[in-house]
Amino acid sequence: MSGNAVQSAGTRLFLSTTALCTTEAQYKALAWTEVEEIEDIGAFGETFEKVTYKTLGDGAVHKKKGTVDYGSGTLKLARVPTGAGQTAIRAAAKNRKAAYNIKIEFDDAPDGGTPTTIYLRAYVMSYTTEIGSNDKVIEASVGLEIDAEPIEVAADEA
Repeated sequence: MSGNAVQSAGTRLFLSTTALCTTEAQYKALAWTEVEEIEDIGAFGETFEKVTYKTLGDGAVHKKKGTVDYGSGTLKLARVPTGAGQTAIRAAAKNRKAAYNIKIEFDDAPDGGTPTTIYLRAYVMSYTTEIGSNDKVIEASVGLEIDAEPIEVAADEA
């Protein structure tokens, strides 16, 4: 049953270059620049390290969950180097020291409401150009490394 599934079309991604946030209220107060012409945001999410130890008594390997990694993602863009969002994300890729605020909005807002929104903090690790072959536009790939637990805010009828 597909009931409440949300399609990817209409999803938007924004970047903020201001001070890093840790709460939903801080993220909501920011000024955001939309990154233009995104084709694919990719997959991201938390993964835990596997911790193992072996006991003599039962001769077995025992497992626990260790350190969490909040993941990474690769954005695929139709390259528009003069766009404000792509200019900002290219500049972020050159900054070796700072993480950036990212906002992802789904296209699932109820009439008059707000969409599902994911806020996260990430380092922009790369911005590469992909020329490709005939019958393609020139693309860019942007590597993100998420540095804190994302905050997801459900769509609301407001």
